[in-house]
Amino acid sequence: MPRITRCSLGLLLPVILCLLLGRPDSPRAEAPQEYQVKGAMVFNMAKYIEWPADAFSGSGAPLVVCSVGRGPFTAALEQYRGRTVLGHPVQVKRVQPGEELGECHLLVVSGVEKRYLAGIVDQARRRSLLTVGDLPDFARLGGAIGLVEVEGRVRFEINVKAAQQSRSKISSQLLKLARIVREGD
Repeated sequence: MPRITRCSLGLLLPVILCLLLGRPDSPRAEAPQEYQVKGAMVFNMAKYIEWPADAFSGSGAPLVVCSVGRGPFTAALEQYRGRTVLGHPVQVKRVQPGEELGECHLLVVSGVEKRYLAGIVDQARRRSLLTVGDLPDFARLGGAIGLVEVEGRVRFEINVKAAQQSRSKISSQLLKLARIVREGD
């Protein structure tokens, strides 16, 4: 993984902070804008993940972001198709609950009924996939990164145990910005 320099961190942190904090005088984001923020967060977070050595077939292999569930999250992620993360072009793929996740590196979960969540998280764990979701208590229920609304702003929680099970390493700079949660708390 390339070293994160003070300069590159200095460029990304303001972007993340702006996304997290929003404008103090702005009302709660409408759904499409909210998902644009969430899509940007997923894309920017991926830059601060050290993926397992065997995750990619080669240096230019794509980073496949799979999205499961209903709602506008997949459409918000589509704007990042073709952009690169750590030298890997981003591909976005919509999947259905229970569908094989063989190509996926990152699984975004949104708009899924809670009764299906445990099965989706379990399937992702068996494949060592990093998961990001915006369902209530996503990180507490076994997801790696939960996007949550706090005072009308999108923030994120990280379940370190779930992230470790994905064999991905989250940068300490990203961990400093997150609220750390434990499964089941």
